[in-house]
Amino acid sequence: MHADISRGMDVLDAAFLIAQETPGGVQALAHRMGVSPNTLQHKLNPNNVSHHLSLKEAVALQTVSGLPYVLYAMSAALDHVCLRSRPDVAEGDAWEAFRFLQQSMGELTAAAADALRGDGAVSANAHRRVEHQANELIAGVSALVNAVAARSPKREA
Repeated sequence: MHADISRGMDVLDAAFLIAQETPGGVQALAHRMGVSPNTLQHKLNPNNVSHHLSLKEAVALQTVSGLPYVLYAMSAALDHVCLRSRPDVAEGDAWEAFRFLQQSMGELTAAAADALRGDGAVSANAHRRVEHQANELIAGVSALVNAVAARSPKREA
């Protein structure tokens, strides 16, 4: 995951960045997407007004590259946050979900304390560590909610 996509990045710039960061560039992407490299080059050019990347093409571009930058740019433009989907960390076990949540909270607290120690700037690595631990905590919350829901009696509609 590329944590340094700027908050104000335009979706077209994000798509262009995918081509820049993918080994083999537009040629490789076009081949894996099954489209013309020339056409894809035009669609990824933020200055081209005659060719446009469709939503399905944007999804395919991100899927084959493994770089969800357009998704992140869209999310930021809509004042939302995207997180990678994860399998249930507790595999439905309520006790394990609770334990994982508590462990994740401790690890996030430690990462944040380390990052904020002193008066200096926070390093990119420290920021990524805090972000990772926050995502782990969110996964833990989700697992706990799902485990509790699984034990709750089903209500009839």
